[in-house]
Amino acid sequence: MIGIVGGIGPMAGADLYKRIVEHTVAHRDQDHLSVLLASLPQNIGDRTEYLLGKSNENPANALAEVVLLLENAGSKHIAMACNTAHAPQIFDPMIHLLKDKGSKAEILHLIELTMAYIKSQESAFKRIGLLCTIGSYKTNLYQNPLRNAALTPVVLDIEQHNELVQVPIYHPEYGLKSISEGHPEAIIKLNTAIAELQALGAEAVILGCTEIGMVEAQLDFHGMAAFNPNTILARELIRRVAPEKLKS
Repeated sequence: MIGIVGGIGPMAGADLYKRIVEHTVAHRDQDHLSVLLASLPQNIGDRTEYLLGKSNENPANALAEVVLLLENAGSKHIAMACNTAHAPQIFDPMIHLLKDKGSKAEILHLIELTMAYIKSQESAFKRIGLLCTIGSYKTNLYQNPLRNAALTPVVLDIEQHNELVQVPIYHPEYGLKSISEGHPEAIIKLNTAIAELQALGAEAVILGCTEIGMVEAQLDFHGMAAFNPNTILARELIRRVAPEKLKS
């Protein structure tokens, strides 16, 4: 059974579940895969605030508790629908906690899966633009793996990134965490960021925040490829559980 750690952000887990359904070969309700989604947003602190030193509470502890909840309910393959939660400062302590608790569940790593997919396309793309939270940006969550794969990360300078990417995610009135379907102001800023990344030489873009991936259809990539980690994660979950049900 698949387990999803949701609530990080508010619609992230639901988006991952939706993509699992969309990429599953099924002709009736009973053909779909068994999935448990645990959304406990009040329990899990903001990942970016922790990474930026604005909070002393590592979300790893609460994340581990949700993983154990899913595992005890029968989930064997578990995924977290949040890019920033995979920063080593959070992900590694979580794994250590789970091992101490005797967890046997397989925790899929969103960043590693995304990178594996990108590397399979590397003959087509060498310069990869990045849209992500400021926490992921400052911890080089994607930049380091891209460099290790002999690819070139393309990012905006910190001020531009904050204004054109971080603000559209977190703004209390029109940010994607507040209005998940995409407020026009947030979409305008993100499209400006994409255009700026292309001007810097990006050939493709990673939608490195789940909320951004959720409005993928509203964004203008100017012909560039867009890598949506939640789609990649959904397909890998299907592949692990029932490969014969994975749509081509």
